[in-house]
Amino acid sequence: MRLTHNLMSLNVYRSYNKSLNEQSKSMAKISSGDKIARSMDDPVGMGQREYMRMQLKGLQMAQKNMQDGISMLQAAEGGLDGVTTALNRIRELTISAGDTKTDDEKEIIQKEIEQMLNSIDTVANNTEFNGIKLLANEITSLKSIRMASGPNVGDSLNIPVNNLKSQNLNLRDSTGKSLVDIRMPDEALGIIDNAIDRVLSVRSKYGALQNKMESLYNIQEENSLLIERADSNIGDADIAEEMMGLAKHNLLVEAGNAMMVQTNKLPQDILRVLERVR
Repeated sequence: MRLTHNLMSLNVYRSYNKSLNEQSKSMAKISSGDKIARSMDDPVGMGQREYMRMQLKGLQMAQKNMQDGISMLQAAEGGLDGVTTALNRIRELTISAGDTKTDDEKEIIQKEIEQMLNSIDTVANNTEFNGIKLLANEITSLKSIRMASGPNVGDSLNIPVNNLKSQNLNLRDSTGKSLVDIRMPDEALGIIDNAIDRVLSVRSKYGALQNKMESLYNIQEENSLLIERADSNIGDADIAEEMMGLAKHNLLVEAGNAMMVQTNKLPQDILRVLERVR
């Protein structure tokens, strides 16, 4: 029996304090749903989780980029469809002028062809997305738009921009004069067919790029789900397990309180012994 140091009470208090800390941790995990609240809980797990969250945020932003890119290509597709329609009409008019039409009729056809050429320029000038002209790019240094397509370095796609106005399609010369002369139908058809081939080439490239973006979007969506599942396995608390731990620590805390009451009576027992000695 010791009077100065109540070692039994101190040992009980140490166990009680430990149970109190564990109880607090269990309650924090249950209330937050996180198994790793601080890096000291699991340093390796915390690092893995932060890297996964970084990847997840990058994937989610890349998915947004893919949606914007698909919208941009859809806008370009609409413009290209208008240009193709105008070129087909010009080709029909050129062929129709090759029969026994009068000079007045041919002049009317030539004027309609001029209107179709103006229509091509109007469509090209007005086909834009977020201020970027996709079919009337006059900046020679701007060949494409570079867009991030993933969360890591090097994940990018290039969206080409073009200038498909009538002059750049070789339908007009540098002065703006039409090169589609129905008086020379063979030469005119050759010019028109070359312009159609160029427009169709651009359409095929944009279509392939749109398919690639949609495929990337689907892959990124699946990868995001897999990363979220892995993040959950590492960092989410098992509520059932934590509830059992909380019940255990609650019991230990209550037992510790009861034991400290008992051990704190030891000095009084010493006093009773001393009283008998007197």
